Amino acid sequence: MPIERKRIVKRFLLLCEGKDAEGFLINYLNSDALAHDQRFAEEIQVLDFGGNDNLSNFLMNLKNMENYDKVTNIAVIRDAERDYAKACLEVSVSLKKCGFISTESCGTWVRSDTGPNVGFMLFPLNNREGTLEDLCLQILSETNNKEILSSIDEFLVEMESSYERHYHRKHKNRLQTYLSSSDKYVTMPLGLASSAGAFDWNNFALDPLKLFLAEGFVLEVEENS
Repeated sequence: MPIERKRIVKRFLLLCEGKDAEGFLINYLNSDALAHDQRFAEEIQVLDFGGNDNLSNFLMNLKNMENYDKVTNIAVIRDAERDYAKACLEVSVSLKKCGFISTESCGTWVRSDTGPNVGFMLFPLNNREGTLEDLCLQILSETNNKEILSSIDEFLVEMESSYERHYHRKHKNRLQTYLSSSDKYVTMPLGLASSAGAFDWNNFALDPLKLFLAEGFVLEVEENS
């Protein structure tokens, strides 16, 4: 199988952690919830930079990609994991290490006169520890999702107590159990489930991301008006 070569095709880049996040973000940008603004679907390119440890290498290689000189805005988004402050610092350090302007403040953009404007966000978008899966559990589209999750939680507790199962990434266990309990989403990775209707793109939990993207990815005609 040939190796996929990433190419820059748009001036607004949204760099994310992993294929699940890439699929999730692409589907969100193309959702009805953002259809009122052409920037989201037409002007932003989503690129997977791999794992968190790969961000610095990806940023360095990004500068050597064809059409990099046309890039005006770059956003990075990854999981906060178990330490929100540490994650903010790690992203900021990676950006500065690779010669990009940056702040240590999540959800904030920094304007540059010599290179792309840069900003970053952390899942689950609430300025706390967590992951994309935690966000997904907040925006499930089924109206009875809370009742279903309650039953799943009881099931996982029973598995832990009776069968000595140990869930070190329970957010992933909860979400994958939820998705696999439906014929519609069973076997689907998160990115694919996001295109099949698993999530409510109008959920208020996505508002911080919507605002961040709208504030940072600004068209030149808007800047000059």
